[in-house]
Amino acid sequence: MDRAASAQRGRHRGAHRDPLGVTFTALWGLGNLAALVLLGSVAQHQLSAEQQFAAPPARAVPDRELTA
Repeated sequence: MDRAASAQRGRHRGAHRDPLGVTFTALWGLGNLAALVLLGSVAQHQLSAEQQFAAPPARAVPDRELTA
């Protein structure tokens, strides 16, 4: 049996003529990679911040007088 014939037997009909599917798969993969890179950079930025916790609230006088 010919090698080319045996390789073609395992494929679906039209699989060799589907550039749109390959394009969508590549875009999906690139989108997932971009999302992971973005999430990783955000996490790294949050973890490497110099001030880890929020500053305590200021002990200041309110802008207006309380009405009670």
